[in-house]
Amino acid sequence: MAATGVVEALAGQAVAHRARMAEPDVQRWARRVFVDWLGVALGGSTGLPARALLAGLVPAAGPSRVIGSTERVAPSVAAMVNGAAAHTQELDDIYAPGLYHPGAPTVAAALAVADRLDTSVGRMLRAIAVGYEIGCRVATDLGPAHYAHWHTTGTAGALGAAAAVADLHDADIPTFANAISLAATMCGGLQQTFRSDAAGKPLHAGAAAQAGVAAAAAAVGGLTGALDVLEGPAGLAVATGTDTQWQSSLAEWDEQPAVARITVKPYQCCGHAFAPIDAALSLRDRVRGAAVDEILVETYSAAVAVAGIAEPVSLAERRFSIAHLVSAALTHDPAQPFDPGVEPDAELRTLTRRVRLVVDRGFDERFPSRRGARVTVSVNGDRYSAEVPDRSGSPEKPLDDEQLAAKFVTASGRGAGSARELLARLAATDPGRPVRTLDLG
Repeated sequence: MAATGVVEALAGQAVAHRARMAEPDVQRWARRVFVDWLGVALGGSTGLPARALLAGLVPAAGPSRVIGSTERVAPSVAAMVNGAAAHTQELDDIYAPGLYHPGAPTVAAALAVADRLDTSVGRMLRAIAVGYEIGCRVATDLGPAHYAHWHTTGTAGALGAAAAVADLHDADIPTFANAISLAATMCGGLQQTFRSDAAGKPLHAGAAAQAGVAAAAAAVGGLTGALDVLEGPAGLAVATGTDTQWQSSLAEWDEQPAVARITVKPYQCCGHAFAPIDAALSLRDRVRGAAVDEILVETYSAAVAVAGIAEPVSLAERRFSIAHLVSAALTHDPAQPFDPGVEPDAELRTLTRRVRLVVDRGFDERFPSRRGARVTVSVNGDRYSAEVPDRSGSPEKPLDDEQLAAKFVTASGRGAGSARELLARLAATDPGRPVRTLDLG
């Protein structure tokens, strides 16, 4: 362990790299993740989590906007509602090495405080890049052992959100470190919440965003945190079953920032199912309409554990069922957009029961940085197989600008014309413009 503690090392790097995070190439990536976040937050703003939170937490008048409404509320409330909204549709971005959704909590916190501080767009984008860097590094170090029981978006997400807000305040190293530390003691999010027919998963992202706002505010106000809160004998790693040397968090920041290495979700479902869906879609024309005997899906163990629901009975469960999602992809009408949550008919239910999930050692060894799968469909003695080493939307297989725009239109629920007008306005926005003056749909 280095002489400097983990949160101090993270804070020191964040302050040292502020100029780098404001450079045009990083700003371009940060703008890209902000736009993707906005699209899914707009779509999620009409969902139950955001509506329930607003009903219970408002009135809480303040300067920060609630996406998809005319409400202006306290920053901590806006961060929670918008963070939950962005995670509602299962379309928010992913940092694969960390098993982590950075955008929902980080951008929600940054936007809420940027509204209050009357910050420029460029400064907000810098804060987003800093928040991504810290959240993604911590998530990577927490790793699969942590993810076995904890939702990393609710844990590392709080630290990423706090880092973004601390950067907006131009916090010095001690204050920055205290913000991260305080966020660590406020974080949470249990896997069991989304291994059942429950609607609480988006609250993990919302609570992380709110914790980040509160932790940074407390640190700026002079509150101190335990600087060994991550690596200490009763710290976050030990408490959540993680054995780590914090190599990613203690390492020098790379030339290519984390915000440039994000997976953008192409499908409205669990990201562990993307590679199986890709493989199934590639086989669709060869087997659609045929009498299928068996569908073998080989992938990594975390995908089977998290998205292995064999016979889903609700929309939430269908989004976490590789069996359903692969079957839906194989029977999908290519003339229509692929709908992962499609209500199953008798044919689709029968096909879903013929899916067999198997953990493949090779895919397991490449996880979590690489997310692959192999799908083999048996039809009348013939076998058709497709292997996908990297899922769609990943840094290895990114969505192009038109695919991103199409996703924004679909996810935002605003209609093609108005959604594309909003995209054009955002693309043309001067980085010096105050965030509070932005029309975000």
